[in-house]
Amino acid sequence: MLNLMRLEMSKHRMGSYVIGAVIANLVIALLVVLIGAVEGEHAYRGWEDAFSAIDAFSKSTFIVFGGVLLSRLVIDEYRNKTISLLFTYPVGRRKLLTAKLLLVGLWTFFSILFTDLWVTCIFLVMNTQLDMLADSLTQELLTGQMIQFLLQAAGAAGMSLIPLYFGMKRKSAGATIVSSVLIVLVVCSNSGGFSLSSIIAIPLSLAAIGVLIAYLSIRNVYRQDILE
Repeated sequence: MLNLMRLEMSKHRMGSYVIGAVIANLVIALLVVLIGAVEGEHAYRGWEDAFSAIDAFSKSTFIVFGGVLLSRLVIDEYRNKTISLLFTYPVGRRKLLTAKLLLVGLWTFFSILFTDLWVTCIFLVMNTQLDMLADSLTQELLTGQMIQFLLQAAGAAGMSLIPLYFGMKRKSAGATIVSSVLIVLVVCSNSGGFSLSSIIAIPLSLAAIGVLIAYLSIRNVYRQDILE
């Protein structure tokens, strides 16, 4: 499985996505710090608020990133009929599709988790210089937030697979990416300091739906030729 994932990374030139992720990390860090520096306590009412903003930025960015990757690795292959050539290789169809979907899910998970941790470190350092938040950060709060970041990244990784349903239904990369944007707008948008993603059961439930969609797609992969 790891060899298949490495082959997919090489085939689709994942290096360009890594560069994009690095740029996204820099932009997110800059935005979070600038908002805190310019608006001060009016921007973040406390450390929980700041952490929530960091996580919202990273999830919004990389769920859409996952949609783009999903369209490239899976949907485009079906739309351009190149998947038929791949299915002639001496590798099971299900195993091949599983490798592709695992790559998307793991990419999304680690990208969000890394961004959350890295931007948090930048924010902590800049806060010592700019005094964006007056209240002190306790070890208990920091530990709890790290667990929260982990759960949110896992939820987002599963959510990034939901657009697979819409993409496969229409064989459209556009539908895949648009549906990922809609997921972000619904789950990550903030209204009066509240967002659906703050209720951890919601992203984890959506993650379960994403995993179910991936499982059904893998299970039914041998029916695809008939459906086409």
